[in-house]
Amino acid sequence: MPIVKISSSLSTYYESSGTGSPVVFIHPPHMGQNVFKYQHELSDRFRVITYDIQGHGRSGVSDEKVTIPLLAADLSGLLDALGIDQVTIVGYSAGGSIAQDFALTYPERVKALVLSGGFPEVSTLALKKQYQFGLALVRSGQSELLSKLLAWSHKVTEEDQRILLDECLRANPQSAYDFYEQSMNYKCTHLLHKLTCPLFLLYGQFSHIRPYVELYKRQVPQMESVLVGKSSHQVPIKSYRSFNHALFSFLKNL
Repeated sequence: MPIVKISSSLSTYYESSGTGSPVVFIHPPHMGQNVFKYQHELSDRFRVITYDIQGHGRSGVSDEKVTIPLLAADLSGLLDALGIDQVTIVGYSAGGSIAQDFALTYPERVKALVLSGGFPEVSTLALKKQYQFGLALVRSGQSELLSKLLAWSHKVTEEDQRILLDECLRANPQSAYDFYEQSMNYKCTHLLHKLTCPLFLLYGQFSHIRPYVELYKRQVPQMESVLVGKSSHQVPIKSYRSFNHALFSFLKNL
């Protein structure tokens, strides 16, 4: 299996396909890299890299408490291990917290930042409720129920649901809880003006995250965005054809 040691206490599982300009995808809490299984279709033009965040999927757990800066540092370590200097970062949902922190902390390593259903802070009631629901399930020992809900809500096929469920069940409950909590409290709105790379947003037409587009417009006027029609929050997998087309159109012009 493709596992690399990125620190003395952490091994990270990743998958890589293609040989072009590298694009790294970051998943949300309690899930894993298979939520981006359909993005490997882009490997005919780009090097597509998906990986399991520590405590998720097939990756190990480090000795340090999970924080967003730590997870961004883990990504830097993964790129070092793979011999990659600069990448396009794609963060999905709460994975966008890591993506934004990485872009702000390691600006020289980021060719472009892409957020699918991303947000710079949790400030809407709908998003707060979503976080509280996920945290409550993990805290009460109902990680299996959360895993089933995530796998079902993200499936395209029954095989997808089986693969996603197996991956969700591998999540370390404490690591997943810490990731949820840290992302819920993460704020970078006041730092967005410091982004030095192009910013591209992808949202579903019916997503509860869609209101954040206006916030980004105020902070990063030069950013680009695409609204995927007839889609909710799970755009990378549920609407993967539209997602991949929009991402390809953006990346080819960089």
